[in-house]
Amino acid sequence: MTFIITFISLIIERFFHWNHLRYWRWFDVYQRAISRRIANWPSYLLLVICILPLMIVAGLIDVILSHWFYGVPRLIFGVLILLYCMGPENLWAQAYACLGELQKDDPKAVVDRAQTAFGITLPENSQAFHQALTRAIFIEANTRIFAVIFWFIILGPAGAIMYRSIAMCAKQSDLGLTQAASVVRKILDWVPARILTFIFALGGHFTEVFQVWKKDIRLGLNGNDQLLGECGIAALDAKKSNQVAENGSAEKEALSLLDRVFIMVLVLLAMIVIMTR
Repeated sequence: MTFIITFISLIIERFFHWNHLRYWRWFDVYQRAISRRIANWPSYLLLVICILPLMIVAGLIDVILSHWFYGVPRLIFGVLILLYCMGPENLWAQAYACLGELQKDDPKAVVDRAQTAFGITLPENSQAFHQALTRAIFIEANTRIFAVIFWFIILGPAGAIMYRSIAMCAKQSDLGLTQAASVVRKILDWVPARILTFIFALGGHFTEVFQVWKKDIRLGLNGNDQLLGECGIAALDAKKSNQVAENGSAEKEALSLLDRVFIMVLVLLAMIVIMTR
């Protein structure tokens, strides 16, 4: 069932734009409700108190639904949770929107959209911008999609809820949990980032990626984004020249690589399911 849920969710996320259904304002209200009672507690304990009830609820619903109508409600619930926890913005939609602005030959509009979508700071030059955007696509592929899938496979809906809630806290938290949540998110990203970058090697230029992967795999928690960005660039065979195309083709190649990578993820997951039966 995990394979079917992941397959359906990836298809929907790739080809449909359902960002408007990801309503996370309730999470801010939830944090404020907690902050009025226990705001002075240690940050890591607050983070556990904030996230754990959501995980328990998701896990209980998943168990209860597994006994109804041959597990069909559980499948639907799993798809809804996994889709809800991806993003919160659609990676492909935002990347192609940036490329669309690039075709209009309006540099300011491109930079503004990239800053909004991927948090890219003002670039020094065109090459720096395209380098940053290409790397951001690979980094966000892990944060928005793969890490959520990874923790869903490990812990079910509770895992997806856990990762996205912590990622949301790492960006903004009314409980003052940004620093603690950032550390925990880096811990949660450590394994998925290394698995995803290894799959980059399978979907791109294997030798170039594997050389970077062997060199950077030992990086600490702060090296997750560096590993994703460098392995992604190497997969496009741009590592040797240290240059990417400045006409948008590098970003398009990055998105095409991600399409291949997520197909491989589904194939590997299907193999795991078959072998564990």
